[in-house]
Amino acid sequence: MAGPAGTALHAGCALVAQPGQRLSEGLRGWLQCSFGSVFIVADRASLLEGARRLQPALVLMDLALAEGRLGPLLDELHGQAPASRMLVLSDYDDAGVDRSTLAAGADGVVHKATLAADLPPAIDAVLAGRRFSPTDGAA
Repeated sequence: MAGPAGTALHAGCALVAQPGQRLSEGLRGWLQCSFGSVFIVADRASLLEGARRLQPALVLMDLALAEGRLGPLLDELHGQAPASRMLVLSDYDDAGVDRSTLAAGADGVVHKATLAADLPPAIDAVLAGRRFSPTDGAA
């Protein structure tokens, strides 16, 4: 089944962890077309608590919240919400950063510069159990 503008409808909720309110609200509006509910948090502690309590289908988190320690954060998120898929928003348009993000345990990565084009296929890919990188597409 498809939602507005051809986006797929997904079961469950989405958790957005993004420190910037403007981008967070934009993401909420976008994701509400595809998820039953969308929750917004702005810091690491709230991200972990939200993942534990909500058990979201999708966690969409800003790379900046990892504070240089993405692997341990993703490990902790997977421990809190083992069935959740983890999609990371990155300011970096760099294949090396994408590879490092995926190697750290993310299911996918999306560059903020290409968010409009890459977010819908990235969400569809990671929720279908595939990995996604803007440099490689769905893998």
